[in-house]
Amino acid sequence: MQHRRMGAPGLQHHAWRPAIIVVLVTLCASGLPLFAPAASLFADAWLLEWRHASVVCHGVLAGWSLVMLGAISARHAMPMWRVGRLRWAGITLIAAWVALGLSGEFAQYGADGALRDALVSAHGWIGVGLLLPFVWHVVRRHGSKQPVASVQ
Repeated sequence: MQHRRMGAPGLQHHAWRPAIIVVLVTLCASGLPLFAPAASLFADAWLLEWRHASVVCHGVLAGWSLVMLGAISARHAMPMWRVGRLRWAGITLIAAWVALGLSGEFAQYGADGALRDALVSAHGWIGVGLLLPFVWHVVRRHGSKQPVASVQ
């Protein structure tokens, strides 16, 4: 029987982590000019020129991030839960990611006026707030001792 260190199930392929990081960083970067507190840091001329491109990029990447959420849930989160390695940071990440998806969809397609403004603001703050549990999840994972599991 072979023994190996048990990493993150389903995410061992060398392309997963860089793909997740590239999509999430680009998603954050494209959302930054759309987030009111951050938008004040940019020149008005730049915002006028790049706002539409940011919206399009953010929308396309949001769809891909939801596809990745499904893959991560099926190939990483569920196996971790089955072996008893439940992480509250991971649960927080999934819940925040779902809230971001819903608030983005409702802000774009399901609301007008003050409700839309509130959803856009909530979407931005949830997005900024998502950074903390993401870093916590990654740091805790790399800082913990991984148990040895048997490979069958």
